[in-house]
Formats: sequence, structure tokens, C-alpha cells
Amino acid sequence: MQLGRYEIESYYVVIGNQTESRQRIVYIGNNGEDYFIERYYGNIRDGYIQSNSSLRNLNFTDIKSHIPGESIVIMDKSMPPKPIIYIYLSTIRSIERDGDLKLVIIDSQVDPITLEFLTTFDCNQSHSMLIYALENKQDIGLLETDTTPPVIFFKEYFFGEKITIDGNEQHLGQISTTDSDLFRINIDLSTYEGPIPISKEDLIYGMIHEIKDNRDGVMTIIEDDVLIYKDTINVSSEVSEIKELGSYIVRFNLIDFGRNRNNAMVIISII
Repeated sequence: MQLGRYEIESYYVVIGNQTESRQRIVYIGNNGEDYFIERYYGNIRDGYIQSNSSLRNLNFTDIKSHIPGESIVIMDKSMPPKPIIYIYLSTIRSIERDGDLKLVIIDSQVDPITLEFLTTFDCNQSHSMLIYALENKQDIGLLETDTTPPVIFFKEYFFGEKITIDGNEQHLGQISTTDSDLFRINIDLSTYEGPIPISKEDLIYGMIHEIKDNRDGVMTIIEDDVLIYKDTINVSSEVSEIKELGSYIVRFNLIDFGRNRNNAMVIISII
């Protein structure tokens, strides 16, 4: 089935030497190859609200580059596949998540388009692909499946205290979450040069050099993405800052558009 769509079109009329603006509804059909204006409707009545177009039962492999860097096409499941809709990248204003199975494309030229996927994995991969298409002039058909979480690159020292890989304190060079999921910082208050209490902002500034994702590029982290626990990881032991002696576990809630999560932890011991 070829999907048509309704759009609002502005036009002008001359009445008594006065030019006035009017609007009408246009139905754009699809003949399997391209879109065309099929018919016009009368002037739009007051209170008319545009409605979403919806494409269902999609896999992420149904989304292709049409003209790399300019447009994408969503294909149907016939053999061979046929185009359902073409979307210009330059007119996409945002791509919004709607639950686990839906993405909504907000377009400046047409009504919002809802993409409903068969699985959460398809929705995740499609979100990642579409964001990549907006930011890179490359053929998204060449992309591999994105299952790699963002990588945190740590600074060598946290306010003068060395950041180490758990079980490998002799590691040379910059360390990152590609080396391990568990890191340690031992703080002796008699020689410590940093702030007390230690806030989430201090943890971000003091520990993290950079965050990179294989597809999303350089990422940032905010305080809400930092979780601090005293002694053990559970809801009752979560704290907002580090302010006394003891052992603390710091986790970063870092997720890319493909919903790949970085599970790294830093254990901070204060004596």
C-alpha cells in the first residue's frame, strides 16, 4: 500500500485590489515512485488540527538513505521493497521517542510522522541511525548495528589522587571504560587537595576527561546522570554527595541513542 498524506497549503487571492491569504488542504498521493498532488480540498475551517501520519510494523532495516546527506526513504516489505515515503533531512526539526516502540518525526513541511516498530531493538537502532543521518552526510545503509556503549576517558588524577583500574594499578597511559568496568580512587584526607564535600559536579569535573560514542560522537554528562551510593548499591544508600569517611560507589547513567548503557563504576575510599 502506498501512503498518501494531507498537508496545509497557503495561497493568495486578489479581492478588490487587495491581496489576501487563504489556506486549503492538499492530499498528496504516491504512485510507487514519487509523490504528487492528487486533489485539493476547500478552505480550512476554524479549529482544524493536523493529524499524524503513521507507519507500522517497521524494522530498522526498512530505513535507507535516498540521497545521502539529503534525504531518507522508508521501504515496505514487498519483494523487492518499494518506497513508502521520502523525507528530507533538512526539514526535520526533531525526532522524539514515544515509548519503547515508536519514534515521532517532527517535520517543518508536513504533519508529524509516527514510526512504529516491531521490536524495541528496531526502535533503538532506528533512533540511532536517524540522528546519525541528521548529523553526517553519509549513507546510513553502510552503518553496522550499534551495540557499543559510550566510552568514558578518565583523567589521570582526581584532585591529586590517582584514578586506577581495579586490580591493575600499574596500568600506563590514559584509562577508559574500554579497559575495565571498575575503577578506584583512594583519598587520604591528610594529603587530599580537593573539595569536601564532593559534589556530583566535582565528580564530573575531577574525573572525566571526555566521553565518546562510536556513532553519536562526543557526549556530555549532567549531574542527574551521576549516582552516588554509600557502601552498597540500593535505593536506601543513595546519597547526593560525598562528605565523610567511608566507601562510596559512583555510577554514571550514560546511554546513547541506541540505548547502549555504560555500566562503569568508580569506588572512592576516604580515610
